[in-house]
Amino acid sequence: MVPFDSVQGLLPQEAVRDTVLVDATNAFNGPGEARDLGGRGSSELVAEWYPDTRIVKSLNTMHFETLAVAGTAQGPRLAHFTAGDDGKAKEIVAGIITDLGFAPVDTGPLHSGGILQQPGGPLFNRPLTEAQALAWTSH
Repeated sequence: MVPFDSVQGLLPQEAVRDTVLVDATNAFNGPGEARDLGGRGSSELVAEWYPDTRIVKSLNTMHFETLAVAGTAQGPRLAHFTAGDDGKAKEIVAGIITDLGFAPVDTGPLHSGGILQQPGGPLFNRPLTEAQALAWTSH
């Protein structure tokens, strides 16, 4: 995982052109303080920095200690969310989430779905089972 402030310019644009890039970063001002991005999602900024890349916001809402063990835990699978404007890219990321032992749940387009996932959003650091996440996203 790369800190949000290190993403811009980290990869040469031509190296990731036409690829799926999972944005698992979170924009913070300091410990626990969500950055005000003026109503934009952090992944929208990543998409601007890496044009012609298929951005999917995912794997950013779960605390690292939960992430380390929850994929192999007994009981209902916990949800990991995907947001993006490219349906095929979200399918690819959903497959990765499934392989990790979690349940993929689509939160919609990069803008609205990404905002739900980022710090300050209602899904950030809120472990939900697949059923809970699907119930939440369906209303």
